Formats: sequence, C-alpha cells, structure tokens
Amino acid sequence: MLHRRHAVSATTAYHAPMRTMLLSWLSLLLSPPTPLLAQALQVADLPSDAPLAITAERAELELRVHVVLQRGWHLYGKDTGNGQPVTVTLAADCGFAATGPLVTPMAANGEITGNATLTLPLRQTGAGTALAATLQFMVCDALQCLPPMTVALTSNNPPRVLLVAVDTGERTARIAAFLQARGLPTTTTTYADVTAAVCDAHDVVLADSPTFNQARGKKVPVAKFPETATPIVAVGFLGTQLLEAQRVAMACGYI
Repeated sequence: MLHRRHAVSATTAYHAPMRTMLLSWLSLLLSPPTPLLAQALQVADLPSDAPLAITAERAELELRVHVVLQRGWHLYGKDTGNGQPVTVTLAADCGFAATGPLVTPMAANGEITGNATLTLPLRQTGAGTALAATLQFMVCDALQCLPPMTVALTSNNPPRVLLVAVDTGERTARIAAFLQARGLPTTTTTYADVTAAVCDAHDVVLADSPTFNQARGKKVPVAKFPETATPIVAVGFLGTQLLEAQRVAMACGYI
C-alpha cells in the first residue's frame, strides 16, 4: 500500500474500510465467494431525550435492530389498541427486500421491554450492499405514550475503489464484479489510461497484476503511474515495479 512516498504492508490494518477491501481482495485470490459481510448501520433522528437507545446492523441477510429501554418504558410488538406497534420499512431502492415479517421478542401482552433485538429476514435484490430503512414506533410507560417516532437506519458510505489493470478483459471484469457485489463502488481503468485526477477522486487505488507469464509480451507503462494522495494497494510483480516507479525505498511487503 502506498501513500505518496510511503509504503505500508498490505496486511496491516490501515483503517476499517481499507481493511474490509483488503480482506475482500484476499478472498478473491484465495477462496470461493464468501457470504455478505456484516455491516453496522447509522441511526439518525432519535430524539436525545427519548427513553431508549437504538443500534442496528445488517448481518448477512438479516437486519437486526437492538433497543435498550429505560426502566418502566416499553414498545409494542403488535397492535394492542394502546400504542403504535414497531415497524420497519425498507427503502425501495436500497438493494434489499424483506422475506418475512419483523420478529419482535414481546411478552404475552405485546410489550417489548428492557434489552431486545428485533430481526427482519432479507433477500438481496441488487448488486450493492447498501441498506436504508425507517424504524417507526411509539414508546410508552404506565401513564402515557410519547408521540410516534421515526428513526432512519442507513449504511455507512463504502470506500470508492479505482481498479487499475493491464486491460479491461475477463479478469478485470471479474475482480470489479466481486468488489461491487460486496458493496464497494468500483471504477475500472488501465495502466495506460490512469491519471492523477482519477486516482485522487477515489478512496483507494487497487493496482492489479496478472502473473508474469500472463503479462508476457504486453507493454505495461507502470513507470508512468501518476503520483496521488490516495492510498494504493499494489499487487504482484507489477506492484514491485510500481514501488520502484514511485521511488519507494522500502516496503513492509505486498500481496
């Protein structure tokens, strides 16, 4: 991995999005396709004085909403006539759809109290893994129900990947499809066409390399690779040439 004149081992944890991208890259090279990675969701629009805390995640093909209610307060898992039951609505364009009803750990009277996890089974409807949903509910105690609340659940923005390859053939298309299927927006270019401006417009540059025999006879202008402020993951024997072209004196290693 290069950052201007500096190199860091590709196996070092640089930051969370980069680590996820590297693990996906290693999986591509060494193993069959893996299940969807777990993904923490942002929770927005919960009033600061609400008597509960909410966190959420997508764990493979399941949306999990964790609620912690203050003592004496409760939600409703079904319509009892006393308060609006909790519901989850997925955005139409989020890449997922529900395959069943929301599962709520409620008591016989329909109340959800204490620490509880609500789960919604999912199926993937598109190539991305971004999820967006709204959680609607009323929170009540023995005397009152607060006005209905609507909370937004959204995926964190994934890092934008620039895939630089020898050509735009089958190998390049397969790598790009693998990354995109795991929620990493990927743009493809070649060593001949890559520019500093394109590199700088992305969060990480993945400089691919076929094997030496596969690249035999092809002229790859690695020495002209532009300098960029964006971190670079340099792979294979072309990665070594890229280190030299960037005048990196020493690196901890490469994939």
